[in-house]
Amino acid sequence: LAIALFTIYPILYAARISVYRYILTRPKDRPFVGLQNFREVITSYYFHNSLRITAIYTVSVLVVLLVFGLLVALLLNSKVRMAYVLRTFILWPWAIPAAVSGLLWKWLLNSDFGALNGLLYMFGLITKYIPFLANPTLAKISLVMAHVWKEIPLVAIFFLAGLQLIPNELYEAAKIDGGGAWSTLRHITLPLLRPTILVVTVYETMVAILTFDEIYVLTGGGPGDATALISWFAYAEIFKSLNLGHGIALSLIIAAITLVLSKYGLAKYTP
Repeated sequence: LAIALFTIYPILYAARISVYRYILTRPKDRPFVGLQNFREVITSYYFHNSLRITAIYTVSVLVVLLVFGLLVALLLNSKVRMAYVLRTFILWPWAIPAAVSGLLWKWLLNSDFGALNGLLYMFGLITKYIPFLANPTLAKISLVMAHVWKEIPLVAIFFLAGLQLIPNELYEAAKIDGGGAWSTLRHITLPLLRPTILVVTVYETMVAILTFDEIYVLTGGGPGDATALISWFAYAEIFKSLNLGHGIALSLIIAAITLVLSKYGLAKYTP
């Protein structure tokens, strides 16, 4: 009953709205249009642009998270002094709400009093403050940085759990046979971490596609439409254009994309 009330009914109601011209500024004009909302959304410039930006953003985030998440996990799994303390503090960025994280990065990257600009200027790396969030390329990089900082603790913990399941006997045997660090990583660690890598990839892909809080607080989809991910496009259609038909049709498309990606990704691995 709870699932029916809070999940199935909203989905069915949203699917019903998506086949009507549902514009809030026209409360008495809501004709049935079938799949017209889907056609208009899919053929629009904003959909193709947001899909391209989302793909670039998702791939960038995934690559950085997988590489640095694994490096952090290897450090935490080593016998380095203070590793136990680092395991405790590593989860703090992930525990911070996404909106607060976005606000924090907005202050850090501010073009007038941002800490990052102040640090770069203090070390003589720049001669004037850089408007990180006003430049399309730098705004994309800034959004990736903020998202990675927020998500990398969880990725590192996933990898750390996977590393601790690998038997030490395998590393000892490799060491006896003369295996170096790179060959051990390539032939033991990465193959045995494949299920964990898959889970992280599927999960972080879904999180990246559905990123909204950080965009809302940090860039607002700008400058221009440089950081207008597909999730932001759906928000703009509903809350700015007040076109519920377009917005909900786009939301259903996003749900279908994430469902297909997750199902395809998990189907690649059979425990």
